Amino acid sequence: MQTDVVELPVLYFGTPVALISSVNPDGATNLSPISSYWALSDTIMIGLSTAGRCYSNILQRPEAVLNLPDASLWKNVEAIAATTGSEVVPDNKKQMGYRFERDKFRCADLNTKASECIVPDRVAECPIQIEARVVRMHRIGSDDDAMVAAELKALRIHVHTELLAPTRRIDVERWKPLHYVFRHYYALGGCLGTNFRA
Repeated sequence: MQTDVVELPVLYFGTPVALISSVNPDGATNLSPISSYWALSDTIMIGLSTAGRCYSNILQRPEAVLNLPDASLWKNVEAIAATTGSEVVPDNKKQMGYRFERDKFRCADLNTKASECIVPDRVAECPIQIEARVVRMHRIGSDDDAMVAAELKALRIHVHTELLAPTRRIDVERWKPLHYVFRHYYALGGCLGTNFRA
């Protein structure tokens, strides 16, 4: 097969979307859409810009909820994609079209639900909500990138009842996660097969 050398602006080959809940200095819950995260056992790594409100929030209060929307919520996610919880919008974000939004739940037409182990609210409409505590921060990229990978420990996992199989596991035929592919929203296609551990 022939290949070409290319320069891609992003490397989002197809990652699930999450809405991160964190607590603002005034006590309100902020929502930040992200698509850079992965999990192993009860450890979750999330990628954040140090210029965002979520980063400054979890530095002050090291708690967050990883809210996983399904594909039906893509318009709700996009409604807050160009918003920031920081009243002072950095110039580079202004140039990209970002604006300050105090109440992102209202802006995204989503509802809050109280967490059980931590302070930030959950997103009621998200089929999976993971309450977590921030364990440590890892600087990533070059010094100019201003990015971190925040390491979180899952404390409590909430799943919409209709998404659960009788085994109390996720029914993968019902779970339709929202994916972000080169700045486009996609749902998963049909199942191709199962892993030997399924």
